[in-house]
Amino acid sequence: MISVLLCFLYLCIRTQAILNGLNGTSSGWQIYPGGAYHYGPSILIDENKDNLIHMWTCSQGTGSTQWDVIRYHNSSDSGKTWSLDEIALEPTSGSQDTYSACDPGVIKIKSYYYIGYTSTTNPNATQNQLFLARSLTPNGNYEKWNGTGWNSSNPQPIVAYHGPSSKYGIGEPSLVLVDNLIYVYYTNADDTGSYTDLAIVQLNATNEDTWPLYLQYKGHVINRRVNLGEDSTDIKWCPQLQRFIGVTTVNRFSSQATVGVYQSTDRYGLQFQSTPYIGHRVQEGAHNIGISGSTTGWIQLENQYHFVSYAYQPQGSGWGNWPTYLTPIQIVQLPLGTVIDVAVSSNVNWSMSGPFVWDHNFTTYWSSQSANNEFLTINLGTVFSVKTLSLVSRNLGYGFPVDFAVRASNDSQSFVHIIDQHYTNTTTVVNCSFTTPIQARYLQVLPITYGTDEHGIKLFQLAEIYVQTN
Repeated sequence: MISVLLCFLYLCIRTQAILNGLNGTSSGWQIYPGGAYHYGPSILIDENKDNLIHMWTCSQGTGSTQWDVIRYHNSSDSGKTWSLDEIALEPTSGSQDTYSACDPGVIKIKSYYYIGYTSTTNPNATQNQLFLARSLTPNGNYEKWNGTGWNSSNPQPIVAYHGPSSKYGIGEPSLVLVDNLIYVYYTNADDTGSYTDLAIVQLNATNEDTWPLYLQYKGHVINRRVNLGEDSTDIKWCPQLQRFIGVTTVNRFSSQATVGVYQSTDRYGLQFQSTPYIGHRVQEGAHNIGISGSTTGWIQLENQYHFVSYAYQPQGSGWGNWPTYLTPIQIVQLPLGTVIDVAVSSNVNWSMSGPFVWDHNFTTYWSSQSANNEFLTINLGTVFSVKTLSLVSRNLGYGFPVDFAVRASNDSQSFVHIIDQHYTNTTTVVNCSFTTPIQARYLQVLPITYGTDEHGIKLFQLAEIYVQTN
């Protein structure tokens, strides 16, 4: 169904360039049942060990002053079953990482597994900093970076935080090795905003043991959409595309939770743009996602053997009771003008939530909760010249508005009225064609006269929405 629909959409949207998005090829399966938490997974697939999947997660600590530890497990059957959890890394009491070892980002360089991780000395869980440890084995015996070398008695950050004590600080790393360059992506959240930042170091024969000393700061590469509840970014390198691909969760912990995808705009990973996530949706309450890669942080187009994994908070579950899910994915190439994401005024529940209106599947749909000031706003990622807005109705036109208005905006705040539409006999696809193409990044649909669902209840419901651009 999805492959047929993708071909249909390719014909409807003029292709100026390519967006490298992700397709959830199945809904996936649970790999941790909850009761506590295993979040922020770092996932490496070892091609030299029959595609053994390594996974490190942030998990519950062992005492009141040890909040988080990093646990390790692996799978030899494509993620279906997993080894028992082992504590791979713990904080060092009384040191710079005294409270936690969490948010792992792992890479293998020659014989060593390197774990980047978050910790703090602030009891409010703010003022975090980025630390590093290494081991010859994935499941333990890690030595920590101490500022000049490796031991575990005096860990020092490889990226220090110098902002206000009330802010999150530095952490949540993602490590990649490309052409002997080590890329260290990480969260930077201070009084100016929340970002994904980058530091780089050139690896050579003289600094193999001391490369953290030579990290060079490259600045913000992603400005996070904090108004959409966007969290940490996990990033991998795709050699065939010569681009970096990253994932995050958007509208985290909510029924609207979805995956946000980024691609770098060049091979150097210094700037990123949003791209689509289509196919099967993540679970309700998803947060802190990771994407699989090779032991050096590469994601290949050739085999398309990839996963995302995330924690989620099911409805009714308490804080910290977060199962973990694993979902198979593929990289898909989509034309510019493909809808990146959609904001909706309300939804009935997760099974009819906003992300279903841009999953490229005609059999799923979004439903508003009422017929009172409802709307739907699509985001194209950047300003386009839009010729046609196409709305795909539910089966038999259920919930499709009889009258609606279309508005446009470049900033999602100030909208301009474009056109009013009236339909009495709704077909599967309703095309709103504009005499003069609209220059806009955001398009909004507002019902004026609501349609009804199969129970006669007035609601705004839609199966899919897309555009045709110049």
